Amino acid sequence: MMNDLHPPVLAIDVGGTKLAAGILASDDLMHSRAEVPTLAAEGAPAILGRIVGLAKDVIASSPEKPVAVGVASAGQIEPLSGDVIFATDNLPGWTGLGLGRRLAEALDLSVFVENDVNAFALAEAQLGAGRGYRHQLLVAVGTGVGGGIIVDGRLYSGHMGRGGEIGHVCVVQGGRPCTCGQIGCLESYVGTRVMLPDSGYTSLRELAHHYLAGETIPAVDEATLWLGRGLAIAAHLLGPEVLLVGGSIGLLGERYLSDVRRSYEIAAMKSYRNIPILPTQLGADSGLLGGGVYARQRLRD
Repeated sequence: MMNDLHPPVLAIDVGGTKLAAGILASDDLMHSRAEVPTLAAEGAPAILGRIVGLAKDVIASSPEKPVAVGVASAGQIEPLSGDVIFATDNLPGWTGLGLGRRLAEALDLSVFVENDVNAFALAEAQLGAGRGYRHQLLVAVGTGVGGGIIVDGRLYSGHMGRGGEIGHVCVVQGGRPCTCGQIGCLESYVGTRVMLPDSGYTSLRELAHHYLAGETIPAVDEATLWLGRGLAIAAHLLGPEVLLVGGSIGLLGERYLSDVRRSYEIAAMKSYRNIPILPTQLGADSGLLGGGVYARQRLRD
């Protein structure tokens, strides 16, 4: 018998590098997980075709058949329609795509689409490091920087899905250009797209090896300085109980977070300094889990 509180749902995670899918089953574990390369340069129709093929393969291999689909996708998403309002060139042709409608037609299931970092935040709130906190902000740091806001235990995505864009808060007037078209954004000082070239290393894993061995890397020091300041801005605005930091930057471990906390404490008002800054817990499949959790929330609603 299906668990009404934990129904099986198909979860899909759409990123610029890989597409992943699996069944978030009634035991809250991910089953029949599979992934394929995004091959983003081939454009939106090809990406969409790969998503549909992957989804059908996962459904066919799962003993529990999903009752709905939850999609965590890069880009700004209109949550009611599942349309992509805006996406960077990491997913060419994604802007304006009716993603929810197209997948619903192909899979003959209800489809609920949310921004990938929002889904990440929802998963951490219910299954990960955010459990027990009603108000929280998650910041995902990788090539770019995104944010997900949880208010009173529920995801807050703002009007037209535009909330949480902490990576595009301007921190330096007349500063570095950003992929969003603006200048001086937090992402341009914190994201690995900038940090890696400035560090002299070719991969985040290589950089992490040297950093965790104790090497001083000015590019990382600058990134932790700016992230701490950015978190202070967000904390003053939102007043969360906890700040969560995740994404691929997690490879830099506790040393990185300690430096972020130090910067945060300098930038934050005294009454905000006791807000904990914690690492996320769900790892590489956080977005995938978030897609599934989001579908369940929408079904309950």
